[in-house]
Amino acid sequence: MSKISSNTQLPQSSFLMMTCQCGTERFLKQEVLERYHDLRFSYSRLGFVTFKTTQFYNTSRVQKILTIFSRYCGLSLGRVQGNDSATMLTQVWQFAENLPIDRVHVFPRDSAVPGEKEFEPQLTPECFEIHKLLTQAQRKLAVGNDYPLFPAEKKELILDVLLISQNEWWVGCHVADTWRSRQPGGIVHISRPIDAVSRAYLKFEEALRWSEIPVKTDSHWLDIGAAPGGASQALLARGANVIGIDPAEVSPIILKCPNFTYLRGRLNQAKRTQLRKVKFIISDMNVAPNYTLDVLEDCILNRATDIRGLLFTLKLVRWELITDIPAVLNRIKSWGFETILAKQMQFNRQEIMVAARK
Repeated sequence: MSKISSNTQLPQSSFLMMTCQCGTERFLKQEVLERYHDLRFSYSRLGFVTFKTTQFYNTSRVQKILTIFSRYCGLSLGRVQGNDSATMLTQVWQFAENLPIDRVHVFPRDSAVPGEKEFEPQLTPECFEIHKLLTQAQRKLAVGNDYPLFPAEKKELILDVLLISQNEWWVGCHVADTWRSRQPGGIVHISRPIDAVSRAYLKFEEALRWSEIPVKTDSHWLDIGAAPGGASQALLARGANVIGIDPAEVSPIILKCPNFTYLRGRLNQAKRTQLRKVKFIISDMNVAPNYTLDVLEDCILNRATDIRGLLFTLKLVRWELITDIPAVLNRIKSWGFETILAKQMQFNRQEIMVAARK
């Protein structure tokens, strides 16, 4: 296995390619162009955007690009088109000629908004088949490369094959670095359990892995807006103690969990002594951002609590609220949090996930 080292000559390109949720392409464009002035918009399809650079980028420079709305980001090596899959497969490896590729990732762009008509971002059978054919043609790849869902190891150079349609693929590469960049196309494989009480389970199962906020056995969490209990379910499965607050009813499945305490009502009705042990807050309230922030602030700045971490969804009830995100993050910083992350998760819809730690 080669892995990128300080002596490795990094691949270069004057084009970058990114994927995103369907319908957020224009926000990704705006975000990139405002933050990175040496990039110019080049081409887009639903869930897919490319940019041209005024100077060559290498994989090291791509790793430094930070965005809220991109799921995958890499160098673009070129486009493959045709009706003959064998010829297309050959063209893919021609783009990667002389590159010290460790692993191959094959992934699709989104075909719909997550959660709409039961669609969830995932690798498709077509991805599995093309991955198999590509890796069979190359024997010197990393251990586990025969399994298309296998996450990359850090510092591996990944050959990315993005399936736009049956007859159009885009070929790129990136170096595995963050948790997200190690997943094929930034798509994490999470199956919804049969007993999952809501789709919030998927959102927070993904977010807990992404944020790397530790969920230790017997740690104490507060779930604000808990009903019906999907977010709490992801925590309870890890052995955490969860207090759920909500005027609405929580699922009987969650109420049966010995580590779950249900306080029916609103946060301002809870006694502070009941929250004394809480160190982390999780929240998925379907309300405007300012309301969410007001509720969180009331709990965090109260002298009776010592909150060390936050993980919550920020609902963009109107897409125009995207312009308020910098102010939101600054407000959270004013509460004493040192590390603040914001990202549109794979399972998010018209919302972003925010994580903060002291």
